[in-house]
Amino acid sequence: MKWMIWIILIIVMVSSSYALENKMTLLAVKETSDGFEGGTAELMLEITEGKGRVFLETSPLTKIDTQVSTRFAKQIACNYLEVDCNTLDFIYTIKSEAPIVGGPSAGASMTILTIATLKDIPINEETAITGTINSGGIIGPVGGVKEKVEAASNAGLRKVLIPIGETITIDNESRDVVEYGNELGVEVVTVGMLNNAIYEFTGKELKPLSEKEVTIDEEYSQIMSDVSKSLCERTEELLEILEGEEITDSIVMFNESKELFEQKDYYSAASKCFSANIRLNRVANAGINVDLLGSKLEVLEDEIKEYDEEVDSIEINTIPKLQTYMIVKERISESQDYIEKSKKDLEEERLEDGISNYAYAEERLESAKSWSNFFSKQGNELDLSEEKMKNSCEAKIMEASERIQYVSVVYGLEIEETKNKLSKAKDEMEEKEYASCLNTASLAKADVDTIIGSAGITDEEILKEIITLKLEVAKENIIKEQEQGRFPIAGYSYYEYSKNLMNGSVYASLLFSQYAQELSSFDIYFSENGRIDVAKEGKDIGDYEMIIIYAVGIITGVIITYMVLAKELR
Repeated sequence: MKWMIWIILIIVMVSSSYALENKMTLLAVKETSDGFEGGTAELMLEITEGKGRVFLETSPLTKIDTQVSTRFAKQIACNYLEVDCNTLDFIYTIKSEAPIVGGPSAGASMTILTIATLKDIPINEETAITGTINSGGIIGPVGGVKEKVEAASNAGLRKVLIPIGETITIDNESRDVVEYGNELGVEVVTVGMLNNAIYEFTGKELKPLSEKEVTIDEEYSQIMSDVSKSLCERTEELLEILEGEEITDSIVMFNESKELFEQKDYYSAASKCFSANIRLNRVANAGINVDLLGSKLEVLEDEIKEYDEEVDSIEINTIPKLQTYMIVKERISESQDYIEKSKKDLEEERLEDGISNYAYAEERLESAKSWSNFFSKQGNELDLSEEKMKNSCEAKIMEASERIQYVSVVYGLEIEETKNKLSKAKDEMEEKEYASCLNTASLAKADVDTIIGSAGITDEEILKEIITLKLEVAKENIIKEQEQGRFPIAGYSYYEYSKNLMNGSVYASLLFSQYAQELSSFDIYFSENGRIDVAKEGKDIGDYEMIIIYAVGIITGVIITYMVLAKELR
């Protein structure tokens, strides 16, 4: 009987060895006896049933930043396909003749390979890509493009995909990469987004871009108009009170806000008035003494506490209400932070700084109250239970943490402000303030994604191209949310604001384009994603394995027959 159990176990083990497999050529910079030069490596991926783990085997060994890039690429691929990868294990293998230089430039390759493997799509073996992979599926800049194009030519590849904005230098002269590739017999194609790169590799458009444009939600437009009016009416009141004071810059901002309002760019108009209000508030309080400022801080602190309790009593059961709650709570939290800063200023006898921080705290509270108008925005109800919110918060914290580690390892940057923001998100999770945690962690993730997506780029025209790509991703998210009756208030507001900033403040526009992208796709954390069934989609069992199964089956049959006959004879 024991022999039968063992044989059955063997059959189960052999027959369940399913996997999804694929491979592609990886362009890299390798170490040789003569120094660094372009080279190729073989990148392979096997996906099996598992627990969401990521394994990397390299021969020879690469640096740790390649391991970080691997996890990043897998995460983006699963998000791109909107599939749950927590039941799968990903085993990446890199083989090369010489040690390759570690770095993020394999990110795009790994992401494309992961997507093709999950979808069981063949890859064009004569095509390769070099580029980082960034949030939203944007292909980012890399180094060593010249050497990698040369390596592709030497390896007999026909096509190389590179990120936008790449240039090369030969004999101290700048050269066009496409032209240089043609000289070497390699077609060089510039790609900005994952969609384009996947098409070049597979001939398939997995997620074609929508031809639709974002339709302004009438209800959003009316409420945002009210928010803008509320903040700008306060500006007008302060201007009247301070008439005769040196407030020219605030007057300019107010006039600009009126022009933006006429153009129906309500968020930008509101932003102008908010900035003007802070400056006017400082002027209005410029002459107060320490005691009066202390009294005003106490009154404002009580007002903030009372309003915070009022907001917490609101039921959150739709995406618009969730985003409104997050926006309002963020402003309340900032107001509280600036109250504490102002108190510290008073303790250290910095009256002017104390007044400045008080002004910001008061205007931030006024901003929170204005934004609360969006609680009336309608939307489809979702399961926003405490458990769902907690899981979403944890997932977003993990994403932000991985990206901070990525920036630290790959670029050697220690972004303290973003780390502090992430630390705050963790505190909010401990205090079970899951919606605030989700918002804070999302903003931290967006901050670090902005760094990853533009690392090393100083040319403003190239930055504008990157902003355009980010806005395209945000637009796709917004359209998808609209079609499902879940208009992303914050995402759309930042989308419009980024477009407004592009020709005036490129770096601010870049940041807000990332905010727009991040805050326009919350539904992924509250909807059930599809699953990949490896046993169904995986490779067929090979001939060798089939022979083993047949042999084991025959032996099992003989043993069972013998046991039955022996029992009858006894």
